[in-house]
Amino acid sequence: MTTDDFDLEVPFDPEVKERALRAESSAWDVSHAVAAEPGDIPVIDMATWIATGDAVELARIAEQVNAACQTAGFFQLTGHKVSVDLIAEMFEMNKRFHGLPLGIKQQVRMDRSDWPITGVGYLPMYSRKLPSRDKANLNEAFLVKGNRDLSLADSQWIGDEYLPGFRSTVERYVDAVNELALQMLPIYAVALGLDPDFFAPGFDRPSWRLRMTHYPPVPEILEDDADFGIAPHVDTTFFTLLLQNAAGLMIYSHQRGCWIQAPVVPDAFVVNTGELLKQWTNDRYLSVRHFANNDAAESRYSIPFFYNAAADYPMECLPTCQGPGNPPKYPTISYEQSQAIAQGE
Repeated sequence: MTTDDFDLEVPFDPEVKERALRAESSAWDVSHAVAAEPGDIPVIDMATWIATGDAVELARIAEQVNAACQTAGFFQLTGHKVSVDLIAEMFEMNKRFHGLPLGIKQQVRMDRSDWPITGVGYLPMYSRKLPSRDKANLNEAFLVKGNRDLSLADSQWIGDEYLPGFRSTVERYVDAVNELALQMLPIYAVALGLDPDFFAPGFDRPSWRLRMTHYPPVPEILEDDADFGIAPHVDTTFFTLLLQNAAGLMIYSHQRGCWIQAPVVPDAFVVNTGELLKQWTNDRYLSVRHFANNDAAESRYSIPFFYNAAADYPMECLPTCQGPGNPPKYPTISYEQSQAIAQGE
């Protein structure tokens, strides 16, 4: 069974899909990656459209995004309004948090029995979740999330006495990147031949997750049989906005038929389509397999922001992505019915 083998007459089962994704990823040959060539991961600048709101400029950017999502599945986004100073603060806080003694980080360990919210807090090294795999992931992370029922106040936070300014920096960044995500929705709508405001109702109360990840230098002996910094997977999102401070992200290029090493563009977001947008577009947009390692002598840090529609919003096959000879391949489904279970919501 593959992730595209779904019967519209049978209720969608997110656990079945998660098992299919795991089975697919275990079969991928990831033994070799090559350097990216110009154009492998397009660079799209949204500065002029953000500054002017010009419809012609919106159409131009939307055309680029449409092409990128159909051929590469990833692009580098520049010209956004997220402050470079705030980005630098986030990387510094990421580094400082993971430099804290383990005992302090364990105070906010994810999925503690005495904390009512799952999927938030500290995810220790050698975890086998997010993505869920049989082998451990060679990274540690701090996660917060929000949705129709949760705010940042519901996440776990270390005391300010341990790391002054940590919570306030994360909260400011979450506000900024949520604003960026909303600014991108009209681009995706126009790219898909829809009204610029088409997606607005679905993202009135979006579901999102922020992950601050630390990839240490790879040791000579890996504990718990860990093969990857983060195991090969596809995201389960509408889209993901990723910051990275060093090389290590590997992306499968459908155009070249091989794995490529994603370059680092300073202060740019790496943007990729996830499974939900792939399904919403009836497979018009690619949900691309990827993984990450750190082969350098120093730590690597990344900050992905996973963005989804409101938990209960029904995602019906887009009208511009179906027609005679191209019927819907997936049932109408909401985030909470689809990937939320697999993501530990």
